Amino acid sequence: MTMTGTRRSTWKMLRGAGLALAVGLAGATIAQGAQCLDGSDDNCLQCAAEADNPWCGGTQDPVNEMSCTPFTYRPMSFNNLKGLNEWCGFGDDDIYKILAYDDSTDDQGNPAPWPYPGVRAWAAQFNNDCSQAGGNKDYWVFHACDGAGIQGGDCAGDIKYVERFGFHYDGAREDKGICTPDGQGVGYDNRKYCKFVHPGTEKVYDDYKAGWTGINNPDEDTFWAAAGLPSCENAFNSKASKGWADDSALMQTLSTFPSWAYGGEHPYAYTGQWFSFPMYSWRAVKNGNDNHYLSYPTIAENGWKAFADNEPCGDSKDYCAGAPPVVDFIIAGLDQADGNPKIVFDMWRSDADGNMMKLNDGGEPFVLYPVHENDGSCAPW
Repeated sequence: MTMTGTRRSTWKMLRGAGLALAVGLAGATIAQGAQCLDGSDDNCLQCAAEADNPWCGGTQDPVNEMSCTPFTYRPMSFNNLKGLNEWCGFGDDDIYKILAYDDSTDDQGNPAPWPYPGVRAWAAQFNNDCSQAGGNKDYWVFHACDGAGIQGGDCAGDIKYVERFGFHYDGAREDKGICTPDGQGVGYDNRKYCKFVHPGTEKVYDDYKAGWTGINNPDEDTFWAAAGLPSCENAFNSKASKGWADDSALMQTLSTFPSWAYGGEHPYAYTGQWFSFPMYSWRAVKNGNDNHYLSYPTIAENGWKAFADNEPCGDSKDYCAGAPPVVDFIIAGLDQADGNPKIVFDMWRSDADGNMMKLNDGGEPFVLYPVHENDGSCAPW
């Protein structure tokens, strides 16, 4: 079923007696120490260990530009520091071999127009009506170690990035004009959110969410994930600001989420490959830098940073909510249909008061399939 068909019902917050979740590494992946060439951890002018040519974009062809995101500046810092290629060194039995690498062929046995190593696009519908994007209101892109995902400010996150692209925006695109005005942000702590401009295709998306699947459940099966697969647990924090506040409304809700939402049983455990991850809104903050490496093309003016908002605090000096006011939580399983992979999942969305709403509230899971050029999906074209 198409991703954005929802019936709006609000789950009231259930307060837990205490926080049952351990807070670990940043949502933007493995901490690597100082990320900026000037030695600081925040507001980077440019990122450490950048590639000889750290730039991408220019063709406006989504097939060529899927890894050119979220900025035209793509330093490949993680790969250069760790000596990894686009596959992250994963093996044949790794879930990223399916999520973020497409080894399919056409009906003559030739390689499909994709893959590019370490990236794969997914969507739900295939009706060949490209005037309606093939029936897809959105599409998703999973990345492994293709360099996508570097974040403004801390120069982290360029590994195992995941994006959801919603509707196109047809209005004027002039620097900060696609962001909430200064002093008119979202939530209690006045965060400045923006529409997203894809640095490759330069299309503007009115509804863009991004996150990471890089925090895995390491040991044994839990509600959040099977052993070794992506997990929300330990992801409720940021590299720059560390953990979300235990007493925040959202963390109180999450402390008992597995029990009140599912009775402790992951709905897609039957797939044998169940997992979860959070996704965030696209945010901008002034940082005073004399370049726009880590904001362009969302904001072309110098002096800004842009990032997927997993930060506990906003732009108000008088109040900190302790957690992002809007987070999407993906509760998923990797399954098969006619021998081909598909992702089945529930999506929950939180609000600034810690309430959580299940977006596929009709009971049926959302479903995603890999997409290619000329397959009837018309996405992401």
